[in-house]
Amino acid sequence: MEFKSGAAICEQVVYAATKSIISGQPRPGDEFPSVRALSKQLKINPNTAHKVVARLADAGLLAIRPGSVAIVAKHSSATKAETTNLLEQQFEELVVERH
Repeated sequence: MEFKSGAAICEQVVYAATKSIISGQPRPGDEFPSVRALSKQLKINPNTAHKVVARLADAGLLAIRPGSVAIVAKHSSATKAETTNLLEQQFEELVVERH
């Protein structure tokens, strides 16, 4: 993942992960990378990786299981309009932060 200057790294990762999850990769039930793995994989601060996982869980895209394992949540209850709205909202946040 390439980060764009001017926008918060956390927001960029949340946006990319949301887009990926909504598109079906990873699939519901798949394990999401741990905070440590996400931090190492993207070369970001562990605190930032933790914020990403927390934001995705708050949005209902991840379910946190005992032992702090994050699983991609089933999002069949969300309509296409709701998921599109979520992506648009996150994109607007990125644009606002850049200016």
